[in-house]
Amino acid sequence: MLGFGGYEILSAYLYDFLDALITQQTSPEEAYRKFDDLANKHTEVLRKATKQVQEARLNHDENAVKKAVNDYEDALERYVPVLMAQAKIFWDLGNYTQVEKIFKKSVEFCNEHEIWKLNVAHTVFMQENKFKDAVGFYEPIVKKKYDNILDVSAIVLANLCVSYIMNTQNSEAEQLMKKIEKEEETVSFEEQDKKLFHLCIVNLVIGTLYCAKGNYEFGISRVMKSLEPYNKKLGTDTWYYAKRCFLSLFEQLAKQLVVLKDNTLQDCIQFFEHCEVYGRDIPTVLEPLFELQEMSPMPKAKETVTYEARYLKALFLKYQMS
Repeated sequence: MLGFGGYEILSAYLYDFLDALITQQTSPEEAYRKFDDLANKHTEVLRKATKQVQEARLNHDENAVKKAVNDYEDALERYVPVLMAQAKIFWDLGNYTQVEKIFKKSVEFCNEHEIWKLNVAHTVFMQENKFKDAVGFYEPIVKKKYDNILDVSAIVLANLCVSYIMNTQNSEAEQLMKKIEKEEETVSFEEQDKKLFHLCIVNLVIGTLYCAKGNYEFGISRVMKSLEPYNKKLGTDTWYYAKRCFLSLFEQLAKQLVVLKDNTLQDCIQFFEHCEVYGRDIPTVLEPLFELQEMSPMPKAKETVTYEARYLKALFLKYQMS
């Protein structure tokens, strides 16, 4: 932590950036204004650097070109965090249209920047009506590492698969999922104890999407498939997202808003039984960084996947017999 006067060791850029970040805690509007001022300063520097690169190239001065390009790249690396922090203010509000507008203003400088492209992809994906655009941004990210597909973030793969499906490109989604499955099988053969979650997360995201759209038959089947084999796929996080879909389904069943086929209902019960067996040592609550004495957490026995799976099974059995 900086002591009194410690700000003096910070660069003006870093001081202003941290000042805007701190301001965001109490006044997002004022923080946005500060980030905007910073962004405008950076764009002026970037335009100046761009001009210097062009002039150096016209003069065929390789040393000057190299220096100008380095200056431009340094300026860009200072600009991108400011841009992302500014955009995050609206991301946290769920205003993805405004986030996209902020990114569009920066396309002149950032259209080749990997972090910028990734966040634009997430932004258009979240708008749920621009899946074709999302494919356009996600696809190059995935293809760049296609030969090492597991090096790509699982959520990127999942969002691309969903975008394919929503854009009626089902064959592309299937091909990508087969590629992930093949890579996971290869790694599992070489490292049998290693847990791999890429295909699991892809299936979870697709299943959750279909459940959210009201297609529980297909959505729940995807969710259940995502956790096979249970000894390698069942974990605190994967169970958390899976059970949300089942809770949503049960709520709809209880309100008689959806009807489930008998065999699907039986599959759900069998799924809970599998989770009972493999979830005995899997916590459903992550350990807090610290515990307060006045807090009275649930008994540890109730903080396992086995307990929650057994509870859900009881609910679905009760519904089945009603």
